[in-house]
Amino acid sequence: MERHDFFSVRYPEDEITRVNGFAVPPAPKIRPFHAFKSWLRLLRNKEDTRQVFEIIFSLSGRSGEKVFTRFSGSEFGRRVLSEPVKIEERFADREWLRSMPEGSVGRAYLGFMEREGLTPEGVIDAAAEAGTDFECETQFEGYRRMSLHMEVIHDLWHVLTGYGRDALGELCVLAFSDAQNNNPGLRFIVSMGASAAKLDAMNAPISKAVREARQRGKQSTWLLGEDLFEMLPRQLDEVRSAYNIGMPTYYDAVPAEVKQNLLKPKQQQIQGERDQTAIAA
Repeated sequence: MERHDFFSVRYPEDEITRVNGFAVPPAPKIRPFHAFKSWLRLLRNKEDTRQVFEIIFSLSGRSGEKVFTRFSGSEFGRRVLSEPVKIEERFADREWLRSMPEGSVGRAYLGFMEREGLTPEGVIDAAAEAGTDFECETQFEGYRRMSLHMEVIHDLWHVLTGYGRDALGELCVLAFSDAQNNNPGLRFIVSMGASAAKLDAMNAPISKAVREARQRGKQSTWLLGEDLFEMLPRQLDEVRSAYNIGMPTYYDAVPAEVKQNLLKPKQQQIQGERDQTAIAA
């Protein structure tokens, strides 16, 4: 597999863009064939998270810079970039999350992570496997902080949107995220994944579920700019209402056994298994 080393590469100053006072790396070259090869690997194992990084990096172009411009211009985004707010550390503190009220976003997130056997560290490990080093020295500390922040909160998006970690749930979360942040890599994964999933369940409303997820992403508040620490202690239903997230209809109409068998992965070690091993250790 090809590896990209996005943050540790040293770029000449004349190739670096400044956005709201932060250095932003040059847009990566668009590599559709590499993205397609990574998609085939992801199709064999939907939880091979490193392939998601490969696809996004191969197709992102300048979309990351556009999101960074918006994020670094928001009040919460500036806190994440400047203090910095290390979401990966706070979200790994299970006792802190457990201290939050019953029914809160924080408790729902904790329950989700424990049921699925996940940790924020698993995201960082998956990124490292794809060649994205979130711990190296870099010219782009602010941009890296945003990238890591976005990766860690992916599982929180599952909780807020009501989508599970089955293949259809993952496609719907990515469609929601693409609608929020306009990412060609996510759009590619969703398009290809929905087409493949329809072959597995011709009578299930796969396309409708994905379209609904995209529409929900468009209608919702731009969540990346919201203060997550203010959100976590609040009741989940109240947050969904306040940010116009709502709940899915077509996704919930698909029987659980159908969702569990869509794009069934090969038996390989997946992120959840890696994280369970780390927790046990």
